[in-house]
Amino acid sequence: MYKAVIFDMDGVLVNSQSIHYETDMAVLQKAGHAAQLTDVTPYAGIANHDRWPKYRESLNLEPSAETLIEWQTALIEENFTKLPLESLPGISELLAHIADRKLPAAVGSASQPALIDLVLRKLDIAHYFQAVVSCEDVARGKPAPDVFLAAAEKLGIAPRDCIVVEDAPAGVQAAKNADMACIAFRSPHTLAQDFSLADYVVDHFAECIKWL
Repeated sequence: MYKAVIFDMDGVLVNSQSIHYETDMAVLQKAGHAAQLTDVTPYAGIANHDRWPKYRESLNLEPSAETLIEWQTALIEENFTKLPLESLPGISELLAHIADRKLPAAVGSASQPALIDLVLRKLDIAHYFQAVVSCEDVARGKPAPDVFLAAAEKLGIAPRDCIVVEDAPAGVQAAKNADMACIAFRSPHTLAQDFSLADYVVDHFAECIKWL
């Protein structure tokens, strides 16, 4: 039985992956690239400081990675502020179940701290989490294990006793690199991605309760 649960944020706690894709495409278009969805989906769950240098190199973009990150940070915060945010079906029940069982919970996200705070406040779910770790709290982003190891350390739980809930292959890889079990959520935005490393794969968060 697992002693703690660590949640990714985008595409797990909040139905926001499409907002990230659209934001990245808008930034790529601003940089002069006629972006398609296929340009951005492989980078789901990867932090800005890892993602934008790869975009710049692979697409031969002229603006610096720092400039691209500045554009993305401003636009994503604007979009998250003005657009309605919704939790995914079953997440509210799953969080309540975890709280009832008194399992410690954390957020381990590739997003910036301001974005995480905004989501937790808008969805009124901050009280469910005893720890939050962002991309700015660790040296390496997913698929490196740093964000999940930092979350486990903040909770005071050994990594092998934690289970991660993710929706992107980079996050699943990060969980396995951290020696943690992982539940992969298959959403309409990630159906075609490879979740073969996950311990469990679900199509609805209600399915997670059986393991927690």
